[in-house]
Amino acid sequence: MANRRKNGEGCFSRNGNGFDYRITYIDNSGKSKYKYFWAKTKAECIEKATIWRNEQNGIYTKDANSNWTIEQWANYWYDNYVVGKVKITTQSDDKSILDHHIIKDIGQYRLKNITGQMLQRFYNACSNKTNSKGENLSPKTIKNIYTVANRMFKCAYNNDLISFNPNKKVELPKREKKFANALTAEDAEKLAQSCIKCGSTMDLLIIFLLCTGVRLGEALGLQWSKVNLFKKEIRIDQQVQAIPNTDKNSKHKYKLEIIKSTKTRYSNRTLPILKELSTLLYTIKQKQIENQTLNKNNYRYDLDLVFAKDDGYFICDTVFRKYLNSKLDTLGIEHFRIHDLRHSYATRLFESGQYEPKTVSQLLGHSSIGITLDTYTHVMPTKLRNEVNKSAYIFRRYFNNIEKDIPDEMFPKKLNEKEA
Repeated sequence: MANRRKNGEGCFSRNGNGFDYRITYIDNSGKSKYKYFWAKTKAECIEKATIWRNEQNGIYTKDANSNWTIEQWANYWYDNYVVGKVKITTQSDDKSILDHHIIKDIGQYRLKNITGQMLQRFYNACSNKTNSKGENLSPKTIKNIYTVANRMFKCAYNNDLISFNPNKKVELPKREKKFANALTAEDAEKLAQSCIKCGSTMDLLIIFLLCTGVRLGEALGLQWSKVNLFKKEIRIDQQVQAIPNTDKNSKHKYKLEIIKSTKTRYSNRTLPILKELSTLLYTIKQKQIENQTLNKNNYRYDLDLVFAKDDGYFICDTVFRKYLNSKLDTLGIEHFRIHDLRHSYATRLFESGQYEPKTVSQLLGHSSIGITLDTYTHVMPTKLRNEVNKSAYIFRRYFNNIEKDIPDEMFPKKLNEKEA
């Protein structure tokens, strides 16, 4: 009697031209299933089965490269060309785009068979997809998907897995230029006064954003070690970010963590703050001392956060969003994005007419003055008028033979008091 094969070794059966090889495996739902392979020899059958098993475990061999699906290559690319090679924030963004869009929608296709037409249909379909708020994906989000896909396909091309980069053969929807939205001076003042009156940590965080223009992640990641109340300045060189949770036992897919970097290297900056704002930060410090006494060993001293929950842990951006919306409803102010607090800060600076664009750019941590001008030109009419008037003498000589005064008939007839 032939020796029985061990569990997992599979079974052979002859066919007209070779052997059929059957193995058992457990699928993602935990069910036992069969997988079949055919080859002329038993050794070739086992080799095919080994390659298949390795692919299921994320181990890819040269022999398997030509048959990779986009899902297999995306996971391999992320593990070997993204993790540890880019900032943790970029890793998190890449993983989200891969999982929710690229792998989900085109992951089943073979990498070698993908074409520009297929990708064009994919991006067109993305325009009709909705986000968690039920809104269609914005052109900016689709551009981000394109950027990740382009890096992934470019890497596949450089590794000779495909003969060209199909991503270069598509056209993305045009992005409409959107100007920065900002609170009116009246609404900003109403919101600020309400926050000062309430005086909670959330309220003081709103004041802080209105008076410094920092990004929310930068504010939530601010530590006391970065604050100098005596000099009245703060150092911005880190942020809080949600990153993939590597703890297999955790029920949360992402976790909050302080990242020792900002959006760009130009965002690392030291900001002077108002004396009044310094006083508010001191008030927060005193409240935290009380919370430390109440929570004792449960307080998160290690995080050293300026804006924190009562136990010293991170404030979640979604919780802050709900609090802000509730306050806006109470005050009768139309809802706006949290990032618009930053735009409001910049708008107030330009409306004052006392700040050069270069100064505002440095305060905001923009990578170039061009970004500042492109974003806030629409709120700089007074500043632009003053700059034009400075150079007026250069062009006035063009008009030496032109009447200096415009005739009255060129203006609409003024209404008398009765007509008015």
